[in-house]
Amino acid sequence: MPAAARLTDPIGHSPTMSWLLKGLLIGAAIAVAGVAIVGTGGLAAVAVVGAGAAMGAGLGEAMSTMSFAGKEVTGAIAATGSPNVFVNTLAAARAHVDMVACSKHPGPIPIATGSGQVFINGMPAARVDDKTGCSAVITKGSTNVYIGGGTVQTDTINPEDLVPGWVHGALLVVGVGSAIILAGPVIAVGGLVGAFAGGYGGSWAGGKIFGEGSDGQKWSAIAGSFLGGYLGAKSAPGAWEFAQRMQVNVKPGTLGMNGGNVEFSLAPKASTQQGGNPPAANRLSRGEELRQKYSHLSAQERRALINSRLEDLAAARLSSLEQSIPGAHFQGRHGAQTTLAQQYNRAVNGIDPITGQPRYNRSGNLMTPNSTRFLNNRDQVNAIERASQIYDRTGVKALAEKPIRFNTVAGEGYYGGTGDYDTAFSVQVWFNRNAEPITAFPILGSR
Repeated sequence: MPAAARLTDPIGHSPTMSWLLKGLLIGAAIAVAGVAIVGTGGLAAVAVVGAGAAMGAGLGEAMSTMSFAGKEVTGAIAATGSPNVFVNTLAAARAHVDMVACSKHPGPIPIATGSGQVFINGMPAARVDDKTGCSAVITKGSTNVYIGGGTVQTDTINPEDLVPGWVHGALLVVGVGSAIILAGPVIAVGGLVGAFAGGYGGSWAGGKIFGEGSDGQKWSAIAGSFLGGYLGAKSAPGAWEFAQRMQVNVKPGTLGMNGGNVEFSLAPKASTQQGGNPPAANRLSRGEELRQKYSHLSAQERRALINSRLEDLAAARLSSLEQSIPGAHFQGRHGAQTTLAQQYNRAVNGIDPITGQPRYNRSGNLMTPNSTRFLNNRDQVNAIERASQIYDRTGVKALAEKPIRFNTVAGEGYYGGTGDYDTAFSVQVWFNRNAEPITAFPILGSR
């Protein structure tokens, strides 16, 4: 059972960069030893060393994420902890609302997983090995308080991304270049394609057999990459030879779907049929087309697809309003696409989600207002339309700007200054002098 996590407990990332460099050096050293034993020289020797270094770096990076590699401490749970639940005199940490500071990624970043059965202030309790939004894990907690109950994810977990893109690019160039020198471009490309396909296939199969994120899945991806690379390189010459031998003969004068009678020397003659549209009797109705297109989806998947489309339409509506009304801001400050981390930063540090800069009032004081976001675009559009209808029918701005009550949670956010988390059941819309809506935001604690 994992230990309870508390304010100031450390978080850590995989030692990816250091293991990549160690793997690169070990791979290059083994290749140098092999060159010395065999007596290879010239450009081939350079290619062998390059291939060994690239392979070693890749293995080192992959193995750095496995359970035996451990974690490098990169930060700690920084804010804010439970206001009234303490573990060993330290504020208990909760998923979704409490933040971590990580030296590898800009913050604040939420704790993204927690207990599925134990809740603190209504939020899943965080424990050792629970993940943050940047894929770090909590590495240390209480020595005598333990929390079970399975694991639930509350926030998006982004990849660790601990290796700069240019490093991956350089290793790819070295590896492919070495393969081209040693085996030729055809085998090099075939091996590369096979390695990528085998790696993805091995990862998929390993995830099904051993579980997502397990060491078994990662070993399966490595094995699949090696097997796929071998098979790809082995089959590449035959495939290239087949492509070179393929003869395409076009016989003009016979009109077909492609404008002529096409014959392949290694395959039966392509069938021809008269051009033009199919008879109306053979055409499917639009409804039948849609039924066939989405028949493989479950009812839940179809609802999710419909909700996604509706969200896209609502987002487009908000974007259109922002572009047509001077000074309007719906998505940038309170939209569903903003993150809780941005809202916390605005409430506590005064950082505007739109500009990324602190805001000050006319007196020069830092502005730290209650900062909220909608849970979806449709609720924000619904609030704007309802308030606009009230304004159109009454002509009274004060009535249109009265809070609108929702039956379910419409938003969430943090109180200004304190950074305490809460949900919102009411929404307010503000208008300009031309009776046009300029912002809409949830109101915290409005049950």
